[in-house]
Amino acid sequence: MILMSWALIIIGVIVIIISVVVGLMNGTFFVLLMSIIGGVTAAMIFFALSMIIDNQENILFQLRQQNQFMKKLHKTNKNCPNCDYEFDDTLKSCPNCGYR
Repeated sequence: MILMSWALIIIGVIVIIISVVVGLMNGTFFVLLMSIIGGVTAAMIFFALSMIIDNQENILFQLRQQNQFMKKLHKTNKNCPNCDYEFDDTLKSCPNCGYR
């Protein structure tokens, strides 16, 4: 996802450059001004999308860390009735003897 964020930033910069070049090629000040305003507006959309992606990645990372912490916090073990081996309760069978 970091690559997507950088791609959006690069596309935004390219849009600004293209808008300036197109505005300069037309020759009138009004077209140059409108072209730059349009390019900057379009680039702002790409920059905003990049920031949204970065924020979503940060939120996802924090949620994963919290989920791992909660699993460790609420981790319970159970004993196998066959071999008395202690194992995690999320497992369906005993990893020592295979008893279900």
